[in-house]
Amino acid sequence: MKKLRVVLSLVFLCLIAVPISAHAAELIPVQKSFSSNMTTSSLPGAGIRKSLSVNPGDYPLKSNNSYAGYLLDSYYTYHDLTFQTVSNYSSTQMNVQILYQSDYAYAKDPYITVEFLKNSAGTLQYQGETNFNTYGSTYGVMNSYVPKSLFQDQPYIFLRIGVLEYASDLYYQDVIQFKVSNPFYDRTPPAKPTVYSVDNNDTGVSGKAEPYSTIIVKNGSTTLGTNKANSNGYFTVATPTQKAGTQLTVYAKDAVGNQSIGTTVTVLDRTPPGKPAVYSLSDNQTIINGKTEGYAKVEVLQGTTLIGQTTASSTGDYTIKLTSVKKAGTVLTFYAIDRSGNRSAGNAVTVSDVTPPGAPTVNKVTYTSTSITGKAEAGTGVYIFYGSTLIGQATSDSYGNYKAAIKAQKQGIKLEVLVIDKGGNQSSSTWATVY
Repeated sequence: MKKLRVVLSLVFLCLIAVPISAHAAELIPVQKSFSSNMTTSSLPGAGIRKSLSVNPGDYPLKSNNSYAGYLLDSYYTYHDLTFQTVSNYSSTQMNVQILYQSDYAYAKDPYITVEFLKNSAGTLQYQGETNFNTYGSTYGVMNSYVPKSLFQDQPYIFLRIGVLEYASDLYYQDVIQFKVSNPFYDRTPPAKPTVYSVDNNDTGVSGKAEPYSTIIVKNGSTTLGTNKANSNGYFTVATPTQKAGTQLTVYAKDAVGNQSIGTTVTVLDRTPPGKPAVYSLSDNQTIINGKTEGYAKVEVLQGTTLIGQTTASSTGDYTIKLTSVKKAGTVLTFYAIDRSGNRSAGNAVTVSDVTPPGAPTVNKVTYTSTSITGKAEAGTGVYIFYGSTLIGQATSDSYGNYKAAIKAQKQGIKLEVLVIDKGGNQSSSTWATVY
């Protein structure tokens, strides 16, 4: 059959007196499909046009409406190809348009295959093909409808076009290869992600970004975690807890690899300070010293009333001056509030009694008295000595009155009466002469 077609074609050529082109050359079959044994070397005796190269650099860039090259088939017929454009066909498909021209409608190998390849880390990979039967035609546009998704991350579309005698042939009679710009290449980065507040107790970063984008959380140049936003754009990226004041930068990267500008957030302090320490608090003090978190505010409350406040130094030392001394037994509560507003638990401190009671008064004592009476600070212990011998004691009541039982003492001796309060503070002595 092939021989008959060749003979008829030669007769036809002679009849119309059209000479065969002078640049006809020996044909070397070219493998039709990519395979695992592909190399970048040219076939023997052939130029780069007939190479099976998977090197993107071997594919020249063709602009719109530019001549792409010719294919020479087994009939020595030329098929001229002009790349026209890549246009929008639908929301999901693009149309790669190639103008086909030939001097002959029948005396030729009629099948044209357009292969599509993409650059994957510097090596071209076969993505698919479209096939055209030009039998009976000398002119026409070959429209290849290609999914945009195949090349959305590719700035170029790589084309390899071959001619075959039969659609089932495993080898091309001739091929050309070139690349064209992809007008649907996504060069637009996602918008900056919205990032919700992050504190020093959090184990993740949340927010909203472009749906399905990859979210990257960094501390400086260190990546703390990544995750994908859902269909509504919401995301949560698991991260280690970060120190308050740390600045985190969050990026969104789309499926094509376009990365957004970073959104920077500062890790908030949500950890309250410890209870402030109070060095001493007694009933003769108006100056109170202690220690807390650096730069924390210290407040002193008596009940619910604020009676003093100050700000600690960088090392946490603080001094508060009260307007007056506080009665022993009074409870004051100290709080520390850090610069983020976190409030510590209260440190309740009872005012200690370090002030000695006043000397007691003693009513007249005679040699017949069997008790001693008088007044002292309320609730204190009253002690009566003759020399170093304790001869009586009592506790003053809530009004300060006391009555201590004693044995009758000799006329003319002196008795010592003193008071010790609940804080262990001892009064000065009062001397009473037995009459």
